[in-house]
Amino acid sequence: MRATSPGFVRSRANDAAILAGLFWCVGGIELNAPQLDRVILLIAGTVLLGLSLSGRDQGPFIVWYAFLIGASERVSRIPLLDGSDVMRATQEAIVNLLHGLNPYTVPLTSTIPPGSPLVYPPGELVWYLPAHLLFGDVTRVDTVAGILTVAAIGVAGLRAGWDRVALPAMLYATWGIGAFRAIDGSNDVSAAFLVVLALAVLVFADRDTRAGRIAFIVSAIAFGWAVAFKQFAIVILPLVLRHLAVAGRDWRRYGAISLATIALFVLPFLFWSPDAFISQQMATLTFHTEVWGANVLNLAQQYTDVTDWLPFFFAAEILVTLGLLAVFLWARLPTLGAATFAGCAVILAALLLARWTTQPYYAYLGGVAAMALALVDRDARRLDTKVLPE
Repeated sequence: MRATSPGFVRSRANDAAILAGLFWCVGGIELNAPQLDRVILLIAGTVLLGLSLSGRDQGPFIVWYAFLIGASERVSRIPLLDGSDVMRATQEAIVNLLHGLNPYTVPLTSTIPPGSPLVYPPGELVWYLPAHLLFGDVTRVDTVAGILTVAAIGVAGLRAGWDRVALPAMLYATWGIGAFRAIDGSNDVSAAFLVVLALAVLVFADRDTRAGRIAFIVSAIAFGWAVAFKQFAIVILPLVLRHLAVAGRDWRRYGAISLATIALFVLPFLFWSPDAFISQQMATLTFHTEVWGANVLNLAQQYTDVTDWLPFFFAAEILVTLGLLAVFLWARLPTLGAATFAGCAVILAALLLARWTTQPYYAYLGGVAAMALALVDRDARRLDTKVLPE
């Protein structure tokens, strides 16, 4: 059987991206009152597919197509008023902070149940602060973040190649759960966006240009902010640093900038009330005591009593997470995408072994994994080339 050429494989990926967009259009058009934007997108996608099948390179246009679909999918959704309590808690904490109160010591009244801990680092509060100051409302921030996630994946195509980013961008743009979790009151879409942004900017981090050096710094800052936003990123950052080290890039400088960014967010609150801040952050591991969600324990609970298993699963969650992280840190991770996928694997193992795992956590992984797929063959030692040679 004749081997398939890399160019042929990439063009078929572009075709698949367009087809995924067309599938979304068909499913998303309201038959009783067809939406103008979605009918136009259906027609545009048909034209794009025809041009792509005829051999014309439509990569940049497919990325734009994904962006418009991602925007239509998300903007049309109305934020849930009775969804997750995270946005309510975040806005209450911001109000407390603006009144000079420590958000990690003042009991929250808007959580379910009232008095729940504020388990997010200060970077999360800073992320939503501008929307609160400008609009008095933060419910649409994750809608914008979801759209910008599609854009960030697409922009990476300027260096990684349009054919490599088109399908990941479209997969995320059309992912209904990713869009729903942007309006349900959770914060995971924004948390993932900061990781995606850091990786997208890193693609432009040339060694020998001023713009490239600035991109290197901006990427490190974004990654630091991602860690200071939600604890998941603390697993991904070391693995990206490991790849940078393997690629001969200045991983120490990248790590130092990221750590300095984390410190800038965290230290003021840590010094303000060390015991309160540390206990609130550690509560992320212990706050949810019931068995619930998409995990192995909840699956087993349908068939047997798992009460006696809880200590063992908690120990396994910690040990397996640390063990996988150690294995991946020891490995010579060949690309940025591979390093990011490794981080996703570590987080996934922890979620499956945890006693409480909500769907937005998987939405976080989905956004990061889409970026990882776009960069799966992107080597940091070759960032100064537009597209890797075959």
